[in-house]
Amino acid sequence: MKRTVFTLVLLFVLPFSVQEAFAWGGWAHRFITYTAEQHLDPEVKAKVEKYLGSSMINHCSWMDEIRKPVRNKKHPEHEYHMAWAHTLAWHMITADKNLQLSNERAYNNDGDLLPNLKVCIENLKNHRNLTDSAVVVNLKCVIHMVEDMHCPCHIYYTEFPDCFRKPGVKYRWDQFPVEYEGKKTTHHIIWDGLSILELYPKYGEEYALFRAKLDKLSPKQRSKMCEGTPDDWALETAQDCRVIYEWAKPNDKLDRKFILKHRKLTIQQYHRSAYRLAHILNETMK
Repeated sequence: MKRTVFTLVLLFVLPFSVQEAFAWGGWAHRFITYTAEQHLDPEVKAKVEKYLGSSMINHCSWMDEIRKPVRNKKHPEHEYHMAWAHTLAWHMITADKNLQLSNERAYNNDGDLLPNLKVCIENLKNHRNLTDSAVVVNLKCVIHMVEDMHCPCHIYYTEFPDCFRKPGVKYRWDQFPVEYEGKKTTHHIIWDGLSILELYPKYGEEYALFRAKLDKLSPKQRSKMCEGTPDDWALETAQDCRVIYEWAKPNDKLDRKFILKHRKLTIQQYHRSAYRLAHILNETMK
């Protein structure tokens, strides 16, 4: 209870922002949110939109935006909005060398994505007793964290050396340079959204077209996918996504054939992310 109250106090006072940002790629976040929204019960969808003031799509990257770097020449050490500096690790899961969940690299003593997601889910279960502003922020956090926890490159494997992050910067797991179609990028960007966009490049960023191709699981399949708990889902993601570090190595030259070859993982994680987000909101926002 003490932990939940502390989190709620923090969430009450934070400003809101509706802008595009980073994890899963801003477009991929919106696409996954769009799909999840189609699977909300009508009364839940209406309630969520009433709290947020618009579609969930407009709010899915808020957790990235709120921690964008603060440019302060007089105090360059203030790299992030101080009120949210401690949430840097809330965008990732940590797994040890045995592919079990771990807090070995957790930022301060607040844990990584999983424990904080569970707190926010519990808060939403109690949403009728919260202020509207608290419900809004917990909704934004749940939307973003459920999506991040299924992104293949949002698992920090403690077995890897520090070449996965810049010296002195905690939790930069995207320092894995590669080339894609002759252009320099990172392994993180490949899996953060490019892997979805490149499946059907002619679609541009049309949510409906992608959904028509990918959102084809039956109700029974969706229900089966939503069995278990966030702990089970986080462990599943950690175990299933370790393979991406075998498929590519730093400085590899990749192309669309690479993405098509490994599309099964991309589509699997998209399905899990969208359906489980809808499931959680349908269960907590009744």
